[in-house]
Amino acid sequence: MLALLDLDPNIVKPGWTPLLITVAMGAVMVLLFISLRRQFRKIDKNFPMPEAPQSAGTPAASTPAATSSAAGTEATGPKA
Repeated sequence: MLALLDLDPNIVKPGWTPLLITVAMGAVMVLLFISLRRQFRKIDKNFPMPEAPQSAGTPAASTPAATSSAAGTEATGPKA
């Protein structure tokens, strides 16, 4: 690349321009991260809350395995 520009590698030094570009890109990344977090918060508010797992005190007839076995068929789901 330096051969195309005819620059002496001993003269070329880092300047302020690449530093400013790097700092600007860092600032853009921070702003994008903040925007992404806001969007994720909006998504979380739109989805319904998951149902609570059934506790041991619930009646057995309300579970799908109990209703299918009560009908005389065997449950096809995983057994715990």
